[in-house]
Amino acid sequence: MKHSLKYLILLFSSFHFNFNFSQTLHLPPRASNALTGSQFVVTINSGSLSLSSRENLIFSEISNGNVPDFYRTLIPVTSTAVIGGITQSAVYFVIPDYLAVGCDTDYFLCPMSPMLASEIGALAGCTLPTRKMVNDIWTAATVHLTPSPIPPSPSMTTVPVFDQHNTTVKGQRAGFIAQHPLGELVSGDKKDVIISNQIYSIANRVIIYGWLQTNGTPIQPLTNVHADTYMDYSHGIRLVQDSCMLNGTTPSSVKSILKSASLNPILSDEGPISQPWYPYNQPVTQLSKPVSFAVLQNTSSSLKIKAANDLDVSDYKVYTSADGLTFNPPITLPKTNLIVNGLSTNTICYIKIAAYNTAYNITSSMSEVLAAVPSAVNDSVLIVNGFDRAVTGNTYNFIRQHGSSFYNNQHYYESATNEAVTDGLVNLSDYKTVDYILGKESSADETFSNAEQTFVSDYLKQGGHLFVSGSEIAWDLDHLGSAADKAFFNNYLKAAYTFDAPNNSASSFYTAYNSGMSSSIFNGIDSVNFDNGSSGTYNVDYPDVINTLNGSNADLHYASNSNDISAIHYRGVFTGGSQEGRLVYLCFPFETIYNQAKRDSLMNRIIYFFDNQQLTTGVASIENSDDFGLAVFPNPINSNGTIDLNFNKQEAVSIDLYDIQGNKVFSKTNQPFDAGRRFISFNGYDLASGIYLLSVKTKNAEKNIRIAIIN
Repeated sequence: MKHSLKYLILLFSSFHFNFNFSQTLHLPPRASNALTGSQFVVTINSGSLSLSSRENLIFSEISNGNVPDFYRTLIPVTSTAVIGGITQSAVYFVIPDYLAVGCDTDYFLCPMSPMLASEIGALAGCTLPTRKMVNDIWTAATVHLTPSPIPPSPSMTTVPVFDQHNTTVKGQRAGFIAQHPLGELVSGDKKDVIISNQIYSIANRVIIYGWLQTNGTPIQPLTNVHADTYMDYSHGIRLVQDSCMLNGTTPSSVKSILKSASLNPILSDEGPISQPWYPYNQPVTQLSKPVSFAVLQNTSSSLKIKAANDLDVSDYKVYTSADGLTFNPPITLPKTNLIVNGLSTNTICYIKIAAYNTAYNITSSMSEVLAAVPSAVNDSVLIVNGFDRAVTGNTYNFIRQHGSSFYNNQHYYESATNEAVTDGLVNLSDYKTVDYILGKESSADETFSNAEQTFVSDYLKQGGHLFVSGSEIAWDLDHLGSAADKAFFNNYLKAAYTFDAPNNSASSFYTAYNSGMSSSIFNGIDSVNFDNGSSGTYNVDYPDVINTLNGSNADLHYASNSNDISAIHYRGVFTGGSQEGRLVYLCFPFETIYNQAKRDSLMNRIIYFFDNQQLTTGVASIENSDDFGLAVFPNPINSNGTIDLNFNKQEAVSIDLYDIQGNKVFSKTNQPFDAGRRFISFNGYDLASGIYLLSVKTKNAEKNIRIAIIN
């Protein structure tokens, strides 16, 4: 099944309990728009829905916190045994009723397989009870319902009968509400799926016990006659927090007590249970480094992390930084609610994460560094880090150079690993601009995998704007690649491989020039230097040499001669596409360009090519023309700024300001101006911080300029 665990995690945390307060269920808050119990029944009430599909839906609802609020506070239960003439005890915490989906007023007691119960238990830091614990829970319950069997039939394993019994039980519970409100401990309404040595007597079995009558006698003796995929309306899942307290003072766990040769009688009437879990998993001994994750905008002061689900992971340790180099101590967040709060609005936040398993106190190695800008403005830029190759100088944090250049050009951004793209955690088509970092990825570690080629080509065919840089892309795809690799490189990166390095001479050329490139988008930038290993990143010893192909234009060349092309751009409809897309491809890694000002200048021209809007740090400007010139300063505008207009003749001018969603937020129409330089004072007018488009129109001309407002 999709959600069967490799390992069962029976969570154990060594901390002291305060018995004046019950423990809480380790699940995220219930969303206000989550399905009610009856709505959820409708979603799973299909005869064509497989067991696996149904349980996937159950897992999705519960893992996202869709359980009644009264389940959140767990109830303490005490079990005892006389061992060696001394009374020993354990206090553990249980959910007040059998596991349900929905809200307090409309919930569905949900039968499920032991595989799914085990996974939900692992997610919530819980296990299942034993036969002895079921009896002790019944004794501790303040509400004893009378069992309500339904006559046996083939339909007893179907959702309609599950729902029928749910209605009956909720009706019974309603009769106790006045004296015993929701949240008190209930028993007698279901049989329990339990932990037992009988799990292992026959493979792939579910062990059932209970449905205690009001006199404490069980209807169902302990049995393992059913396969683990069997469940009927009478089956219930009682989650038990694994962390418990032994003899009032010693932190322990249900699992360790059950395994103990001496202490097991406290919780077991079967002797020690050496493997107190269902056999779908093994203890976790190590965790994999997180490689598939994304850092996304959430609110103006928070970011959201999306990580590929690892069943061995319960939480993530999240490290934040203002510069991508020095990180704050980690915060631990459950994998079901990876929201980083309390961040500075409109300011870059760098993030790296480590996977964590609370049951075994195991932490993975650290991930690469990603970043995003918490803001109310989504600027539709995604930076993808695909530079995974372990080479000298790869510090796995080159989001710093790429992200800062977008930011310094008044663009906010989100970021993801390339694995997050292929795993579907992010969708390229959601972004106007995608920046793909490929560094020194090569044939030893693919530049664009087959899956990535599909995602990227689809993105370009749909009119996307792709900026990609790396020194080995042509070598990998066109020189050594398969027929499919070559077709992708030629048709979507619009280039042909020429040499592995300028003049086939490695470690010799570290400068790219603009001279002789009449169509270059980098006009005005005479030269670009990239790192030989001494300028803060790594040695770009084999920068590819390419040629234009299929409509692309050359932008830069190496120092050797103007035929050694090192950068190209393309604007047009890509093969198989229907909308105009755009591409900028550098044969040396963008992050290795020095210094910061030069990187910002190149990024400025790339943004201008993608957006047809000029962005220059400090002053946003458009050159003079026969009609008028336009500048805004300072840019970003703080609390006020100035529009600088230079007219060649008397004009009537209209000025409009639009937010990132295209809403007009400021307007002055038909303002008369004489020839010469004129200034209009502008202030934020209580506008929110963010990116805006300023449009200035005369009778014969219109100019648009992108500005940032930071209040």
